[in-house]
Amino acid sequence: AFLFTVRNEAGSLAAAIGIIARHGMNLRCLRSRPMKELAWQYYFYAELDGDIGSEEGQAMLSELSGACDKLKVAGVYRESSIV
Repeated sequence: AFLFTVRNEAGSLAAAIGIIARHGMNLRCLRSRPMKELAWQYYFYAELDGDIGSEEGQAMLSELSGACDKLKVAGVYRESSIV
């Protein structure tokens, strides 16, 4: 899971989502929350299927950091093997 912000410009969120898709990660959850300190600005919380520790995952984070104003990994969660 990670948090990110994008510029308040047309297509900036779509560009971030496109980066996630190009690196083969499946976006499971995307939530937006208003930023208290800035009117009409939002941060996004995303959960992915994929390994952000892998080479491809690190490349995705690197590319996202160039497209996003802020980017922070909130945690890595492994799926349980309990059925």
